[in-house]
Amino acid sequence: MSNNTKNDIEILESPYKLPEGWKWGRLGDFIDIYRGVSYKKTDVHSEKQQNDCLIMRGGNIEEGNINIDADNVYVDKSIVAESQFIKKNDVIIVTSTGSTKVIGRAGISNDNYSDVAFGAFLTLARPNGKADKSFVNHYFQSSLYRERIRQLASGVNINNIRTDYITESPFPLPPNIEEQQRIVNRIESMFAKLDEAKEKAQNVVDSFETRKAAILHQAFTGNLTAKWRKEQDCNNCNNTVLDDISSYSKNLSKKDFDNISFFQQKVDNIQLSDGTIWSKCSVGAIGIVSNGSTPSRKMDTYWNGDIPWVSSGEVSNNIICNTKECITNDGYDNSSVKMLPKGTVLIAMIGEGKTRGQSSILDIPATINQNIAAINIEHGFIEPKFLWYWFQKEYKKNRTAGSGSGPQALNCQRVRELDFIVPSLSEQQEIVRILDSVLEKESTSKSAAEQVLEQIDLLKKSILARAFRGEL
Repeated sequence: MSNNTKNDIEILESPYKLPEGWKWGRLGDFIDIYRGVSYKKTDVHSEKQQNDCLIMRGGNIEEGNINIDADNVYVDKSIVAESQFIKKNDVIIVTSTGSTKVIGRAGISNDNYSDVAFGAFLTLARPNGKADKSFVNHYFQSSLYRERIRQLASGVNINNIRTDYITESPFPLPPNIEEQQRIVNRIESMFAKLDEAKEKAQNVVDSFETRKAAILHQAFTGNLTAKWRKEQDCNNCNNTVLDDISSYSKNLSKKDFDNISFFQQKVDNIQLSDGTIWSKCSVGAIGIVSNGSTPSRKMDTYWNGDIPWVSSGEVSNNIICNTKECITNDGYDNSSVKMLPKGTVLIAMIGEGKTRGQSSILDIPATINQNIAAINIEHGFIEPKFLWYWFQKEYKKNRTAGSGSGPQALNCQRVRELDFIVPSLSEQQEIVRILDSVLEKESTSKSAAEQVLEQIDLLKKSILARAFRGEL
């Protein structure tokens, strides 16, 4: 094997020994190559118009497949060359992208499309009939192709693949079409069984959030603890939580006392089917809401200390036991951060992705940045996990409470205004106990399914590796 550079084609006359009768070929002899073209901004539409066709981009290319429902851009068919339209068995390759993971990704078309073409940053490889089309297609999913093409991709911020990187790829060729078809049949038979298992595992993963939402709904409508309430002495279920918090707040600062008092004036009762009374209030009625700050990044002496500091990206429906960054005592003294106690519940206030509205519990004393709201409930009358699970149930609703002309955001006042419900402390603890148990089992099932999906992907890679070594 020769030593290649990013700018030179690596000549692999014999990457490994092939079985008798096989030989190494040049991939370009078995495919026709077409490069994607760019279209003027004035010709591009985000909504399909009459006589338009879809122009596929990188987001439409999946491993082994194309997804014509993603990343949609349209142009008039009349300006698209006939060779750009997708045909069955075409291989569409991502040949320009900033992602090292995506570069070289190849999707196979399973149909002819008269209204789907491919655009810039993509290259189309069309099997020319000199080898079995499916055999050629499977090659593009093999590690022999993918590893080599990733090594050759070059660029400063954008990875690019030259056409000759593809055409000069070493192609292991069985002695005849019949042998190629036999190998394809073997691959596809094994893949079909794996795909059946993959579909079942994927269903478990995909349905996790639905199952979790249903469980949380049962918890916060009192259904999970209906049997428990029936077994309890009613005297132990008296709901004095808000009164207890009100009494506690008299020892707080005037600002915190006033905030809690204000929101405690707006409390309603919820009567469950068995007569149990829960309180409906706002988050501001049960805790002290505040945010943090970020010590100056220009001051090296403020960072790499031993005081945990939480960024909003670390708030992801998790329990925080450690942080990616820590600040020093100087950083603490020269910023408006405050030390929050263990058990504080956090909610992210900023972010257009998944971040805004996600929540965490501090399992350590820590400081936070300005994009996180902290709900301090160290009075002990609200179970931290109860509030945390509630935030997870209310995630989508809480995200809509953000506002602003720029990126949507919450702020401390809007967090105080978020809805909350309050059972007795003993019932909160029972709800948390049940949720911990049930959701742990659900999470375990999801993790097991995800491991199955990983193993299936590895098995497919192994099958292809064996196929192109002549070992099937």
